[in-house]
Amino acid sequence: MRKVISFTHLSLDGYANGPQGELEWANVAPEIATDVDARLSTVGTVVYGRVVYGMMAGYWPAVAADPDSTDHDRTHMAWVEAIPKLVVSRSLDRADWNNTTLIRDDVSGAIQAEKRKSGGDLMVFGSPRLVHVLARLGLIDEYLIYLNPTVLGGGTPLFEPGQPAAQLTLLESQVFDAGVTLLRYAPSGTLTSEGPS
Repeated sequence: MRKVISFTHLSLDGYANGPQGELEWANVAPEIATDVDARLSTVGTVVYGRVVYGMMAGYWPAVAADPDSTDHDRTHMAWVEAIPKLVVSRSLDRADWNNTTLIRDDVSGAIQAEKRKSGGDLMVFGSPRLVHVLARLGLIDEYLIYLNPTVLGGGTPLFEPGQPAAQLTLLESQVFDAGVTLLRYAPSGTLTSEGPS
C-alpha cells in the first residue's frame, strides 16, 4: 500500500507559512534542493490543497517560456507537469492543470482508494489545512519536515491546535550546512497519561 507523506518547510515556531501565507522564508539552498529531488523519485502522486494548487498551477506551466528559468526549474517543471496530481477542495468547480483530479467529497474514501493503487507514494506539498484534515482521518503515514531556523510569529501551523496529543517516531534526521534540519517522523499513536497507545 502506498504511503501518504506530508512534505513541509516549517518554521522553528511550528508554522508552515507566514501570517499572510508567505513562503519566501523557506531555505531552498542547493544542498536542500538536491535532497528534496532525491526524495521525489519515490513519489507517484502529488496532493495539494486549494491554495497551494493555485500557486503551483499558476507558476510551473509558465516556467518553460521564462528565459530566467534555471535548468533545475525546467527539470522540475517536466516532473510536476507529468506526474498525476490530486487537489482536495470543496470550493473549486474544476481543476484544469495537466493530469489533475479534483476531490470534492469523501476525502477519506478517495485517499484510501489512492493508497491502494500501485506505484509511488502520495506526497502532500505544504497545504497545512489539508494536512489537518488528513491527520484527523488518520491518513498521514509520514511527516517529512525541513525545519528552518526562522521564527514567524504567526501563520498556519503544521499540526492542528486542539487535537488529541500524539506520539511520533523519528525515522531520520539530518542537519544541513544552511542550518536547516531534516526530520522524518511516523505517527505512532495517541498519547495518553500512561504513554503512547
